Amino acid sequence: MSKIDLNRVWDDAKAMGAANKDLLAAIAGMFVLLPSVVGNLLIKQPVAIRQQSAVAKDLPAGETYRQLMSFYTDNWPVVLGLTIALAFGLLTMLVLLLRHERLTVGESLKAAVILLPGYIVANLVEGFAFAFSFLLFIIPCVYVMGRFSLLAAAAAAERRSNPVEQLQRSWALTSQNGWRIGVMFVILWLTAQIVNIVATTMVGLVGELVLPKDLADLVVSIVGGVVSAGFAVFVALLTAATYRAATEPAPSPWLPGAER
Repeated sequence: MSKIDLNRVWDDAKAMGAANKDLLAAIAGMFVLLPSVVGNLLIKQPVAIRQQSAVAKDLPAGETYRQLMSFYTDNWPVVLGLTIALAFGLLTMLVLLLRHERLTVGESLKAAVILLPGYIVANLVEGFAFAFSFLLFIIPCVYVMGRFSLLAAAAAAERRSNPVEQLQRSWALTSQNGWRIGVMFVILWLTAQIVNIVATTMVGLVGELVLPKDLADLVVSIVGGVVSAGFAVFVALLTAATYRAATEPAPSPWLPGAER
């Protein structure tokens, strides 16, 4: 496979976003913003981690690991529900963007339900691969991210509900482009993290001065959810555009209702 033109990917993503901004915003609001806000409010933060954040001191490595394990043990139902909601939202957006027939939002939701179980399994396999590559060194994580970045797109566009087929297809589509795609998504993720930290910190500081604590926490959660929803839309658009570039050497500009 030849090198993917990332400039064309970006232009294609912008065209898809402009043509579908209202539908994508609605899907992201329902399956990213709302679950993120509720999840942030329900998640229990371990006391030691709260204290660490407050005094800006590092915990010993063993204690940090214990607190992280405690965090996931205490919050696994919320984390699982949030993960499923985000995966479902991503699949729905990609079905809407990549299916050759012009589906409605309702039809896209039904298609995403069928694909969701296999995609969750494929995501777990990707997670194990990502964790293993992280143990080796952080740089291989970028490559693994790039090679498995089209799992959801392959499932959505090609109706692949089998997780093994999703993994194989993503690996094939990203041949010779793993590093470049991985770096693109890492840059997007880092940008979202920076925006999220700046936005929630500023809103949190102002909220603590003028609002009751519970209301200030709610406002911060909403701001964080908005950032997460925006990030999810960008991920969906770049994933769809990357898939189109990988399957069509010179894809035509995306148009509503056109053969894609």
